[in-house]
Amino acid sequence: MSKFIKKQQYNSIDENIDDEFVDIDSITIEEIDKEIENFYIDKEKINNIKFEFDKELIIKEVIDKAEEDIKKEKNKKTISKVAVGITVILSIGIYNPALAHNIPPIMNVLENINNLLHVDEITSYIGFDKIIPRAVIDDENNIKFVKYTKDKVENDNKDVVDLDNELENSQQVPEVSEINTQYAAVDFIHRMSNKIIKPIDGRKNGSIDINPQTIDVALNSLNNIEDEEARNYLYYELSKWKIGDFENAVLVHNYVWNMLNGNIGKALSLDNYEIDKIKSKYFK
Repeated sequence: MSKFIKKQQYNSIDENIDDEFVDIDSITIEEIDKEIENFYIDKEKINNIKFEFDKELIIKEVIDKAEEDIKKEKNKKTISKVAVGITVILSIGIYNPALAHNIPPIMNVLENINNLLHVDEITSYIGFDKIIPRAVIDDENNIKFVKYTKDKVENDNKDVVDLDNELENSQQVPEVSEINTQYAAVDFIHRMSNKIIKPIDGRKNGSIDINPQTIDVALNSLNNIEDEEARNYLYYELSKWKIGDFENAVLVHNYVWNMLNGNIGKALSLDNYEIDKIKSKYFK
């Protein structure tokens, strides 16, 4: 029985398809080999195939896109790190404006923000100032970090209390020789600062008027303080009072209050009414 296959031929003129049946028994081996040879596509022929797109360009675009995405991600991380860094630096600077003492304009800005946000008051209230030391400038214009001294002072002279009670709300100025013990010096400063602060619990243990004379007495009495760091810190801060700058009163009060082992009357904020009275009277 003969076997036939259907062969399709395409007319190049009218593109019509003609079907004819071919007897496969009539096809020779040579014709089959020739057909196979024509059908086979070797590597060279594959390489010669022309693509409608540029493979290298596509690969380059993919790589460039990946690099761009990586760069964007790195930039995001860098921006985040910078933002966090600026926030941390700004926060530290607002808490410790003295850190920028070599750049006065920046230091002034930080001090203004500190005062505007009442940073000293807030940190005193939550006890943060006992954990993180304050930055101050020493006599040689170097930064020092000062935290509450661990030294506590005890009243070793009852006459000191009597003297302070006598001076309370009076214009009398004691002689420097009368403030001749460590306790007397610290308590004298404490009572002076009481005049211009508002305590957390509304309680104050005595007050002494602040004027140029009592400020001088306080400064001269610092020689009685044994702790050198405490002595230098208080000298630096009280020197500001000499020029009518009382913005540090909360810090000064709480520093000496801590030396006296205080448990009531911690300073929360400034008494601006009293400060204005002192300024208008002595620091016009």
